[in-house]
Amino acid sequence: MDEIQKQMKKFFLTAALLATVGVSFSGAQTLRASRVLMDTMEYRQKASEEMVNLLNTYAPLLHEKMNQVVGYTTQTMYSHPPESTLSNMAADALLSMARRHYGQDKVDFSFTNFGGIRTSFPKGNLTLYYVYAAFPFENSLVLVSLKGKQIKALFDHFAQHRVEALAGVKLVVENQKVEELLIGGKPLEEDKVYHLATIDFLLGGGDRMTVLADNLGVDYSGITLRALILEYINVFYQKGEPIPAKIDRRVVVINNNEKS
Repeated sequence: MDEIQKQMKKFFLTAALLATVGVSFSGAQTLRASRVLMDTMEYRQKASEEMVNLLNTYAPLLHEKMNQVVGYTTQTMYSHPPESTLSNMAADALLSMARRHYGQDKVDFSFTNFGGIRTSFPKGNLTLYYVYAAFPFENSLVLVSLKGKQIKALFDHFAQHRVEALAGVKLVVENQKVEELLIGGKPLEEDKVYHLATIDFLLGGGDRMTVLADNLGVDYSGITLRALILEYINVFYQKGEPIPAKIDRRVVVINNNEKS
C-alpha cells in the first residue's frame, strides 16, 4: 500500500502545482488562487488543458487502485462520540500497529480524533477508496511519553470538552468529571510513565489538544494513520475475517443535567 500512497501523493502534489498554471500576477507578484474540487465534472469543464491532460493520464490508474478490495465488513461502520464501531476500530488499529512497531510492552493506550474520520465504511467489500475517504489526512503515528499526572490532565481535558476515540482504556465521565479511568485494566498511577500512541496533528495542538505539549518525550514514526489502518485491516482480510466492528463500553459519558 505504500507505493499506492506515493502515487496518489505525487498526483495531488502535481495537480496542485498545475492548478497555478495560467494564473495572473499583479505588479507586486501576488499569487491569486482558489480552492477547487478536482474530482467534479464542474471543475473538469473549467480546467486548463494541462490539468485535463494530467487527470486523464492518472485517472485510470487511480480508479483501478482505488477499487481494490482491501477488506470486508458485516455492517455499516459509523463514527460518532463517545464510542462507535469505526472510531473504535481506528483507535484499536492505532494501538495494535503501534505495538507491532515499537513492541507489545512499549505502548499503553492510544487515541485519535473524531474529526479525522470523515465518513463511514459501507457494509460488504471495502475498497481502498473508502479507506482514503474516511482517513484522508497525512497524520502520522507518534509515541508520546507521559507521567501519570500528565495523563490525568489529558483525561480531565476530555471530560470537560469531548472524549476522543480511545483504545486500551476504560473511561467513565459523569457531569464532565472523570469517575473511573483504567489503563490496561489498572487504575492510573500518577508517578508511573505511560506511553501513548496518537497522531502528530493532536500532538501539535490540533482540536485544542494543547495538553499534550507537556510530555516527557516523543518518537516520530513517520507512518501515517491510514497506513496503520490498512495494515490492521489486512491482518483480518488475509485470514478471511471481517473488519472488527464492536461497541464495548470502553467510554461511558453520563450527563445528569440533561435528564428531565
